Amino acid sequence: MWKLIRLEWKKNHTKKYIINQAIVIAVLALLLFAMCYYIPIDTESGMPDSVPEIENMALQIDLLTNLSFLIFTSVMLSSFIINAYKNKTQSLMFSYPISRKKIILSQMMAVWIFCVAALSLGKLFIYLLLALASGVKAGFPLGYDMASVSFYIQIIVKAIITVTMGFIPLYIGKRMKSSKAVIISSFLLFSVMNGNIGDLTLRQNMILPVLLFGVSLICGYLTVHNVEKEDVM
Repeated sequence: MWKLIRLEWKKNHTKKYIINQAIVIAVLALLLFAMCYYIPIDTESGMPDSVPEIENMALQIDLLTNLSFLIFTSVMLSSFIINAYKNKTQSLMFSYPISRKKIILSQMMAVWIFCVAALSLGKLFIYLLLALASGVKAGFPLGYDMASVSFYIQIIVKAIITVTMGFIPLYIGKRMKSSKAVIISSFLLFSVMNGNIGDLTLRQNMILPVLLFGVSLICGYLTVHNVEKEDVM
């Protein structure tokens, strides 16, 4: 399996994704740094003049990085799997004396491992950047403690949940035989996770991510299930 995963990274030129994700993280880091340290503070209230609904920077880091990497994961899954069906390279892979399930699973795991690692390291970089500048007057509390072991466990767990959710758009896109469906459904999924209905918000609901994680695993299973019998797109 590991050889197949490495083959997928090489075949799909993973270096370009490393560069793209590094650019995304750099842009998010600059945006969040500016938000934290350069938003004007009201002298009377001691609160920022704008975006007063922001509680702390940890929530904003989670929000922006999760959105970016859910979409990025969906793009990579679409490229590795959906596009492989369309340009017929999947037909060539299926002609090898390897089970189709193993091939599809290796493609999914290649994206999953890559994006979990990238999201975890990207978040850690942003957290570290803001923490190192903590001597500067911040507009918002950071909301995290990098000296805590639970902080690092939380980063990894959240990265696993976010990236695994990319299996939902993948399943939808594979059923519809459309790369666009993968991207659109990833936006819709994120909107559901962070949507508001009046005063009700789903952002802090702990049950929803668990349910969506379970649905993601089911979608991942269904993506691989019966692949031996289905026709190539």
